[in-house]
Formats: sequence, C-alpha cells, structure tokens
Amino acid sequence: MDTPVLISHKTAWLVHHAPQDLVQSVAKRDYKIGAQGLSTQQRIARIRQALTDCGIPSSMLATIDISVVFAFERIRTSGVACHVLGQNLPYDHIDELTPGIFVTDEAFTFVLAAEWMDRIEHLEYGYEVCGDYRMGPRASDPYVELPATTSKDQIVEILDQHPGKPGATRARLALRHIYDHSASPMESASAIALSLPTSEGGLGTRGIELNKPLVIPKQLWHCTKARTLKIDALITYQRKELGIEYKGGFHDEAERKGADAEREAILAQMGYRTITLTSAQFASQLAFHRAMNNIREALGMPRCTDAEYQRKQNELRKALIRNWKGAQDAEAPAE
Repeated sequence: MDTPVLISHKTAWLVHHAPQDLVQSVAKRDYKIGAQGLSTQQRIARIRQALTDCGIPSSMLATIDISVVFAFERIRTSGVACHVLGQNLPYDHIDELTPGIFVTDEAFTFVLAAEWMDRIEHLEYGYEVCGDYRMGPRASDPYVELPATTSKDQIVEILDQHPGKPGATRARLALRHIYDHSASPMESASAIALSLPTSEGGLGTRGIELNKPLVIPKQLWHCTKARTLKIDALITYQRKELGIEYKGGFHDEAERKGADAEREAILAQMGYRTITLTSAQFASQLAFHRAMNNIREALGMPRCTDAEYQRKQNELRKALIRNWKGAQDAEAPAE
C-alpha cells in the first residue's frame, strides 16, 4: 500500500460531516502512515484512528473508501473499499487531511456520491454543499448554519474539465435540479419538490432562485428597518414571478411571526406575490397536493390530474420528510 492515500466516496462524506474543530485538530498531527515496515493492515489502522479522531463514530468506519488512479494500485484488504478514478484527477479539489492522508473536497465528493447515494439523497447533498447549512453524519443530527463550500458552477467545472469520472453522468442529471443558496434542509426539500419533473412527482418548474436579495425601494423605508430582504424561493415561469416561503417550527415564535408579517407586507407592496409552504403541508398527502396545485395555478401552469402523477408526488413527499424530526406522515386517498 503506497502513500499518500486518498479518502473518497462515503468516507469523505463522513469527514465533511464531522465536527470541523476536530478535523482541524487532526490536521496538526502526523499519524506516520508512510513509516517503513508497516503492513497494509497497520497503515489502515492508523488511517482509521485519524478518522475516528475527526469525531466519526467507529461504527461508521467498518469500511473505509480509498481511491487510486490505476487499477494495478488497488488495495485488496479487509475493511477497505478501493475505487479506481483514472488519470486527470481534479487536484484542486483534493485537500490534505493530515500528512499522508488526503480527502476529496465537497464538490468532488458530491460527484462521487452519485455512485452510492439514491436520487433524493444526492439532490439533498447537492443543495447542502451549495447552500449555507450542514447536516450531521446521522440523520437525526440537527443541521447547523455554515457558509457554502462550493457552488453549482464549480461542480459543473469539475465535470467539464475532468469528464468520465465515476458518478459524472448522474451528477450532471442531479445538477439540473439543484440551485445555490439554500438556507435549510426544509428549503431544499421545497426546491426539490418544485424543480423535479412531473415524471418524478415534482412540479416541473425551472428558473428558481433561492434567497435572492431584493433591495427595498427608498419610498418603503418608513415601513421597515430592513433595506434588503430575501425570498426563500423565487420562481420565474413564462414571465410570471412567484415567491415561495417555507415556514417550519422555528417560525412559530412570536418575534419571528412579527418579522414574517412585515416581510410579507413589504413584498406585497413591491409587487411580489408569495405562497407559503409549511411542515404541516409536507406531512399530509392531501395538504401537500393542494399546496402544489395552488403554486401551479398561481404560475398559470396546466393542471395535472393524472392518478400516476399523484402517486409519484406522494412518494416524493414521503422521501423528502423521511428524516424530519417530529414529522407525522398523514396519508389519504388522492383527490
């Protein structure tokens, strides 16, 4: 087993979802994986220790994903899944974790994730890495607000400059429905439901902008202390614009309710029509169906009453809320 070693795929995903203060502390240590006389298993044990020191639960490290350039470099030993990436690697998207151990950055990890994530997981991860929040390694972990580490354009650049990499085709397909600047998993779920085609249960809209800053006209400054505001999602469809606002549990606070009411009033005076989506609507088949119908009507989109579409819409809804804490799935016959 040669050094340096490149951590990739799901193990790289775990590194990016580990507590970053621990990851940074590991960067200051040398696990000496290239020391002479070490067996392959001893080197793997040291790599596993470095990953555990990053705060990754040992139960998630039974198998470590390592990538090589050529097939003849494959590591064949227990506890390792070895992947062949081929030549022309995007070295600008490979970071040093600690001496001798490197890891694919989040943009490249997203591309490779197409090999092991399902469709919805992959879309959610794309919104996360291009958005201003991060999830934890476990589905039950709360998300935290953090600046985006990449963007849709940067990922497209990797795919354009390094064609043929594992996951590239599926990553391109996913990027058709991913937009920058999501601020939460719930906003991402709303955007996925709006952007996926009807063949997958989505609304089939394009031209979505998330959290786009809007400058408040000076003549309205006496109505609010803010000078700019953002709409969770702004859809443009055949020259019509519609704002979508997501309201979850944290919006129930009295202070937040007041701020939301002020924002809605200002947006209305600026000429923006908005529709609100809530966690309660996502939790109910019929409520979600009606909410999507309202958005469709507001944009002037043709109605979709096909029973198969409604079935796929409900499957999409259930997939999007599968990890939402406290979400109660209320199914009912489609209307």
